[in-house]
Amino acid sequence: MDIRCETQISLSPVTSEDFPTVPAAGPLMQYLIVVRGGVPGTMFRLVKKVSSLGRAVENTCQLSDGTISRRHAVITIDGQGHAWITDLGSTNGTFVEGRRLSPNTPTRIRDGNRLQVGDATLLKFVALDSCEEDFQRIMYERAVRDNLTELYNRGYFLSQVGPLAELNAMSSLGLAVLMADIDRFKDINDTHGHDAGDLVLRKVAAILRESTRSEDLLARYGGEEFILALPIGSLEQAMNWAERLRSALAATPVAIDGRSIRVTMSIGVAFRQQGASGGLSELITQADRALYEAKRTGRNRVVCAKSAVGTPFGKTESVDGCVSILAV
Repeated sequence: MDIRCETQISLSPVTSEDFPTVPAAGPLMQYLIVVRGGVPGTMFRLVKKVSSLGRAVENTCQLSDGTISRRHAVITIDGQGHAWITDLGSTNGTFVEGRRLSPNTPTRIRDGNRLQVGDATLLKFVALDSCEEDFQRIMYERAVRDNLTELYNRGYFLSQVGPLAELNAMSSLGLAVLMADIDRFKDINDTHGHDAGDLVLRKVAAILRESTRSEDLLARYGGEEFILALPIGSLEQAMNWAERLRSALAATPVAIDGRSIRVTMSIGVAFRQQGASGGLSELITQADRALYEAKRTGRNRVVCAKSAVGTPFGKTESVDGCVSILAV
C-alpha cells in the first residue's frame, strides 16, 4: 500500500528564454519539380510573372524531351499569387491532373497539381517554405552528385550535355568531350588500399574542378573515369585544355601513408564544330576510343579522335611529346 502524501508544485528553473527561437519559415516560393522525364527532382523556381516551358534554350524552364514543343506553355502568376498555365498550341499537349488543356486557354493550377508536357515529362507544381525548399534541394543534390567526389554523376551528365550543346550553338561555339582515366588505378588500390584509392579519386576530382569554368560540365563517369564537356571554339583549344589538365595532375603528388606518390591520367578528346552533323553519343564514343588509344600507347598522354565532321586537325605536342592524332 502506497504511503499517502501531498503533491508539491514548484516553478521550473528553465524559462522560455533558455530555448533558441525557431525562425519563421518565411513566404512560400512556387516551383515546378520534375517527377518523370529529364532529371527527377530538378527544381524550376517561378520567380517571374510569366515563365515559359519548352525545349528551346531561351525558355525559363528548358525541358529536353523531344516530344515537347520549342515553346510549349507558359505559367502566369497573377496579382493574388495564383498560378495559371496556358498551352501555346503545342503538338503533344499540356495536361493538368490528366486532363488535356485547350490551347491558349489559361487554367488555374494549385499546390500539388501534376502537369504533363509532351508525352513523357511530368512536373509537380508546389509552394514551398524555406525548410521544404532546403529539403528538396538536398534530395536533388543526392540524386545528381557522386557521393565520393561530389562531382555530377553519369546520369546527370548525359541528361545535360544535349542542352549544353544547344546553348553552345547560340554562341557559335563547338563542343569538346574529354574522357579522362586515372592510370594504373588498380595498382594504387592493391598497393596502398582502397582508402588511398578514394583519396586519389577526390584529389583528381578537385584538380579537375579547379581547372574548369562555370559553363563546363564535369562528371565522374564511373570507377576512375571522368568526363568533361567544354563549350569551345576549336579543336586546338580543346587539346591545349586537355594537356593542361594532364600536366596539372602529373605535377601534383598525392600524400599517402606519409609519402608522396605520382598520379597521372590519360585523356581522349573528341570535338564537334558548331553546326556539324553527328550525335552526342557518337562524340562520347569517339572520346572513349581516343582514351583507349592513349592507354594502349603508354598512358599519361592526350590523344585526339579524328572525327568525320570536316574539322581541321593539327598535332599539338605536350612537354613529354604525348599528344597525338588518332583516326577513328
